[in-house]
Amino acid sequence: MQYPERLKRFLLVGSSAFVVNAALMIFFVEILGFVSPLMKNIANLIAMEISVFYNFLVSRMWTWKDAPKQQQGRLAVQFIAFNFAALVGVVMRIASFAAMENWQIYYLLNMTIGVGMAAAFDFVLYDRLIFKRTVQVKQEL
Repeated sequence: MQYPERLKRFLLVGSSAFVVNAALMIFFVEILGFVSPLMKNIANLIAMEISVFYNFLVSRMWTWKDAPKQQQGRLAVQFIAFNFAALVGVVMRIASFAAMENWQIYYLLNMTIGVGMAAAFDFVLYDRLIFKRTVQVKQEL
């Protein structure tokens, strides 16, 4: 798969994971009443992990469908590695969410900014470390 196509798929999957994340945040805050700063951070953590699980499944089946697949017990190892790679973005998002919450930035805008900051790191980590896609060089005859 060509790099621009993979990047488009990554952005589509990431955008849909963002929708999952945002919907869960709205559910926790607006429906369940997680309104204190602590409860919003807990909601943010839960929503992020659910969206990471969703992101892994769709990324593996669609964005990196041509990458070598890990079989049997290796799937769990790949998912754990995906979570660790996502941890870079998660840590960035947690820290920025807490800081912007103190600045009283609306929680959905806050979450959006954090997602944008983390996305750049995630693509490279997923592409090179998790799904281990190698760069293919075209040979000209």
